[in-house]
Amino acid sequence: MSLEDMLLRDELRREPATSGEIQRLLEAIKRHLEDAGNDSIHAETRLEQAYHAILNCALAALRTSGLRPSTGPGHHIIILESMIDTIGIDPSLGDYFQTLKDLRNKDIYTGGTHVSTEQVDEAIEEAAKLAEQLRVWLEAQSEG
Repeated sequence: MSLEDMLLRDELRREPATSGEIQRLLEAIKRHLEDAGNDSIHAETRLEQAYHAILNCALAALRTSGLRPSTGPGHHIIILESMIDTIGIDPSLGDYFQTLKDLRNKDIYTGGTHVSTEQVDEAIEEAAKLAEQLRVWLEAQSEG
């Protein structure tokens, strides 16, 4: 679904970013990635930190675009899906991020899942790649 469709459905609203907001999101992304990479933390927590880095990347792109998600159920789905139109991620990567959301939710709402080291490592790698893609996109936005 396009950003315009999300606006028409009231899933997003137009609102300019506040002073320093994008920088704070970038700092949060960095912290989440650092925490996700900490091997002394439990696997589910590391996966959640990678997911939050991804979510903050998506939110930074939305806010840079002058958009904010509406509150209510499903806002994480909208935030993640928006990256297809904002920074131009491949839709299959969007599906992967939704899968991470589901893993995270399962951990939170059912009292834990058993996440493999491979799943955690992949989530961290994808979050780091997304953070770099966001950085490049933000540079292009400031030049344009």
